[in-house]
Amino acid sequence: MFMYDRAMKQEEIASTIRTSFPLLHGLEISDAIAARATSLSLPSGKILMQPGETINLIPLVIKGSVKVVRADEAGHEVLLYYIHPGESCAMTLSSCLKKEKSKVKAVVQQATQLIGIPADQAYMLGRKFPAWLDFVLDCYARRFDELLDILDEIGFSSLDQRLSKYLREKSMLLNTTVLHLSHQEIADDLGTARAVISRLLKQMERKGMVKLLRGRIRILALMLPE
Repeated sequence: MFMYDRAMKQEEIASTIRTSFPLLHGLEISDAIAARATSLSLPSGKILMQPGETINLIPLVIKGSVKVVRADEAGHEVLLYYIHPGESCAMTLSSCLKKEKSKVKAVVQQATQLIGIPADQAYMLGRKFPAWLDFVLDCYARRFDELLDILDEIGFSSLDQRLSKYLREKSMLLNTTVLHLSHQEIADDLGTARAVISRLLKQMERKGMVKLLRGRIRILALMLPE
């Protein structure tokens, strides 16, 4: 169940949109969005959507972060991108415009506040407000660049380099040096086997880069391997 933030009124939602999403700063479009939008407060670990589900809300993240992954029928997952404050989900926007079901899984990474726009409103916004199309195209461009970075990493970086970069970015995203991550979760995000991640983490521990704890990884001196 979503935790609806009843304290945020329509005027506050419109003001937050103008402040947090520069491309949607116009009074007319922010008021139009706020008229049907809902403010949501979500705990860490909350699953926003699963593959095959009907998309009801388009998320505009205000605080926190959401992880978007691609999953297969066997349950294997690969990290696609994170949705940060001031951003939305390109895959969700695409599915809404094409009236398709979700192709991704989205999971809240840390306590997150977002504005949910009814999916059926997306088409109307695009027809009436050029700024909405600019916002959608900006979301696509950001995600396309991130997916290119992932392809570059897979094609040109070793797995230990990818792991080091993953842990460093995760630490920065959550603003902590202690990551509550299982080896399996890391393996899923990087598209490899748990045993491989465990071996690489042990190597990093011997080099003094991390400290492995039960269900946690403490970052000590993380750097990209040569």
